[in-house]
Amino acid sequence: MQFLCKRPERNSNVWRRYQKQAISLVLMLTLSGALLALPEDNAAEILTIDSAINKAGKQRMLTQRITKSYMLIGQNVASDKAQRQLDASVALFEEQLGELERYSPTAEITKSLQNIRQEWNSFRGWAIARPERSQALAMIEKSTRLLSLCEESATLFEVHSGNKKGELINLSGRQRMLSQRIGMLYTAHSWQVNDKPLRVSFEQAISDFDEALQHLTASHINTDEINNSLDDVVAQWRFSHSGFQLSEDGRYVPFIIQVTTESILEKMEAITDMYESVAAQ
Repeated sequence: MQFLCKRPERNSNVWRRYQKQAISLVLMLTLSGALLALPEDNAAEILTIDSAINKAGKQRMLTQRITKSYMLIGQNVASDKAQRQLDASVALFEEQLGELERYSPTAEITKSLQNIRQEWNSFRGWAIARPERSQALAMIEKSTRLLSLCEESATLFEVHSGNKKGELINLSGRQRMLSQRIGMLYTAHSWQVNDKPLRVSFEQAISDFDEALQHLTASHINTDEINNSLDDVVAQWRFSHSGFQLSEDGRYVPFIIQVTTESILEKMEAITDMYESVAAQ
């Protein structure tokens, strides 16, 4: 069976046109492939001030989640899952820090992010090292310093937004951090990391979460969806509150607290995204 389309003779005009068309096609495909292969450095186009507040606020949470995972691994409590969470949190912090650095709208925010980068480079080495109880308190102190810098950054983004919506994104996002800080400090006590200021910090985190939850539920810009979701958090918070008490006899349930704080984190993550989506106020 013969093909209906014959190959043109090499010396003919048809062959030369065929050759030019083939070369043009190859060049076009090569250029298209090169464009597709370029890295997507488009964070500045993707991020808005609202999403930047959300991401900057999430960095706070990751500092505490990484440290909580470190404590759980050290105690061999759901250690496989904790290791996956630690690895994912380290990767996400690095990714989001790069996005925020590229988006930074002011010199002051850029300086704040540079300070975070410097502290993060040190903290990251501790986070991926083998957990040791003798190093746990130092790990907590390092995470608290990084948390403070991330708090400053999130606040600067909020102030730059200049609206009530930005404040609520930041406040709601901070609840994510507090859920993980409560879990981290509880887990530190269950690992017998004895330090009196940790108990004070633990009680302060619970108080801060409770106060912010009341503020969020009273907001006039809440949609029905936000109010319903906040009601779910309030119900879980009230039910779980007694479980956050530190034991005087050394009996702790870190796995249960881990499950509870993860559930609250997921709910507050969704609510923060809802605040980001509402119209600016």
